[in-house]
Amino acid sequence: MTKQKVISVCMVVFVFPLVLTGCYNAERARLEAKLEQTERERDGLRTRLDAAEQSPEQAAENAGAPGQLQQQIDEFIKVRDALQQREDELTELRQAALTEAQTAQTLMDSFAAQLQAEMDKVNELQNELQRTQQAITGLQKKLE
Repeated sequence: MTKQKVISVCMVVFVFPLVLTGCYNAERARLEAKLEQTERERDGLRTRLDAAEQSPEQAAENAGAPGQLQQQIDEFIKVRDALQQREDELTELRQAALTEAQTAQTLMDSFAAQLQAEMDKVNELQNELQRTQQAITGLQKKLE
């Protein structure tokens, strides 16, 4: 009966970290994909911003369209705010993933300690069984 408990504890201890690692890796991959998308958008906005920061001559030529420039500025502000919000979300998700990883590590340490305690009990019972078998063998030899 104790071997079954030890085997089941071993299975839990060894399978649980693999499951948590898989979840952590999936979340990490999703966050990395989001980060790449955000970086691409940022690079695109930087390119557009560079185009908006034209030389004074070009700005004078475009002076006839101040409403268009204001629209571009408003658009840039909206995009900047959206990117800031995404960055905040990614930071929160990263922190949540780190917290989950720490919790998983704590659980793994706890299971490892439980497994070690069970293994110590098993070793103690095996030693006791060997002593008992030796005593029985000694008594059988005396009876012969």
